[in-house]
Amino acid sequence: MESKAKIFTLIIVGILIGSGINQYINDKDLDGVSNKNDAFPNDGTEWDDYDKDGIGDNADPDDDNDGYNDTVDFFPNNAAEQEDNDLDGIGNNADPDDDNDGYNDTEDINPLNDLALNFNLEWIELIDKQNNRADTPVIFYLYQNNESIHRFDNDNKPWKVPWQEKFYLNSKFEMNIPDNIELHTFSLIAVNYKFRSAEEFDISDSNDSYRKIINYNLSTNSWENGNNGTLDGTLDNLNENNDARIFIGIETYNFGYLKTYDWKFNNIDYQIRYNFDPTTYSFYKSQPHLISEYEDYLSFVTIDELAIIEIGIELREMSKEKGFDNLTEVNFVMSFTQSLKYSEDNVTSGVGEYPRYPIETLIDQTGDCEDTSALLISLLESLGYETAMILIPEAWDGYGHAAVGVSIEGASGVNYILNEKQNNEVSYYYAETTAPGWKLGEIPDLDSNEAYVYEV
Repeated sequence: MESKAKIFTLIIVGILIGSGINQYINDKDLDGVSNKNDAFPNDGTEWDDYDKDGIGDNADPDDDNDGYNDTVDFFPNNAAEQEDNDLDGIGNNADPDDDNDGYNDTEDINPLNDLALNFNLEWIELIDKQNNRADTPVIFYLYQNNESIHRFDNDNKPWKVPWQEKFYLNSKFEMNIPDNIELHTFSLIAVNYKFRSAEEFDISDSNDSYRKIINYNLSTNSWENGNNGTLDGTLDNLNENNDARIFIGIETYNFGYLKTYDWKFNNIDYQIRYNFDPTTYSFYKSQPHLISEYEDYLSFVTIDELAIIEIGIELREMSKEKGFDNLTEVNFVMSFTQSLKYSEDNVTSGVGEYPRYPIETLIDQTGDCEDTSALLISLLESLGYETAMILIPEAWDGYGHAAVGVSIEGASGVNYILNEKQNNEVSYYYAETTAPGWKLGEIPDLDSNEAYVYEV
């Protein structure tokens, strides 16, 4: 029995040795790629060399040798293509419509962007007082090709505009326009919206009509008055007792990327508008969105992104105008982030976990707790505040949660202390980002108080 066991053992060992020899013969570097298919059979870290330059694809920063680093090349294995502006899977060189707006690049005035116009009626002044009342009802109509395309009003009601003083409207309208037409002509009509006999105000410098004809040129991104100007009915030199002045701004923007954010802070309404660069959005969408460790969430913080910096500056200007101190400013920036719609990744992205970069969160105007936390950190860091990412794995039964920590004097409430036993102790106060109303130091009712805190 003993000799049989030895024989059996020797047979097994022989089989294993034979298997190893056979594998070595077929895959010398043991990288899982057979020698005949391995461009580097003696290097277990390389097996392909797409551009045949002697550098393996894993080490080669430019696999197709087209002059574009693989990190920015949408087609790293296609030397004929590098960019995909509309993310349709067709490279810009082969794609006949790079912005996917329905107009061929050969006729598209801006082939990389779907263009739109933004009209802003800023103020009106009624020059001639027509009766003894303090004000009169006013609305506006915008026409193109004899078709009414928009009515400017005060929430479906006329504005009550006082006579002979400047009245601020700040009424905006945005419209997508054909990108293959250079000149777009509009008519603006100002109406004294009286119950029985509506009449037009004279806002034109022409003797032919009270209506102002506006010719907007897409190639120059301007109209007769540049980007903005005053329409003045007194310039026709006729005294018809119905003259008015209107200040209007018109600008070109990239359709789908001009975003408006409305929110409340301490019961006061605020608004920010920002026109994002679509290529920046495309860049972040093309980046990896993978998490292998908790600390990887910090890689989605983008402090130096221009749009983040400019939005942060606008928030700071609002804060200065209101005289906020630092703590109130932090709560103000929190309220902006909290105003974005909360959504689960599996609903908006079709996957269980899809961490967004702040630009994605801002343009999509939605995200989950990790997304809005990365956004708040980016904004606060760009304004000079010290922050941290707070991750609570067992926040609720089966659910984790992310929030932000802010180190700031004068704060109170829930905080996490780092380096507690060292001389550089730092307290990060909890900042909730997913719902309006939470202030710094306030925390939802969680099942766990334990958290991972990662300083930025």
